Amino acid sequence: MYQLEVVTPNGIVFQGEVEQTVINTSDGEIGILENHMLLLTNVVPGKLRIERPEEEPVEFAVTYGTIDIRGDRVIVLVEEAFELGEINVEQEKKILEEATSKLEQKETLSLEEIENLEKMRERAETLLELAGVKVR
Repeated sequence: MYQLEVVTPNGIVFQGEVEQTVINTSDGEIGILENHMLLLTNVVPGKLRIERPEEEPVEFAVTYGTIDIRGDRVIVLVEEAFELGEINVEQEKKILEEATSKLEQKETLSLEEIENLEKMRERAETLLELAGVKVR
């Protein structure tokens, strides 16, 4: 067992002792067990699964951030974390439509604007898929 904290700018979303955490990173999905090697990496939009002894797993949809693994303590710092049933589908559809529409005029956008819009689109697509909405 190890200590896990999931933190957003709005505060602590989860804190407690866990057996395993599964999360999507820029290098792919990773599973974290007790005494995991030290690691600092980027989190990408996806599902965060928290497994505790003799309890049902807890799952969140998370967006971009960082995970810091230090053996007996893991800190997940993300921009947003939602319980799967709390994703605002209409808002995410609107964000997806807006980003997709703006990306159709790439030639008028800076590289930074394109990168930000692509991140917005990826975030919205992932949250919609986790909410059970078919996107593609």
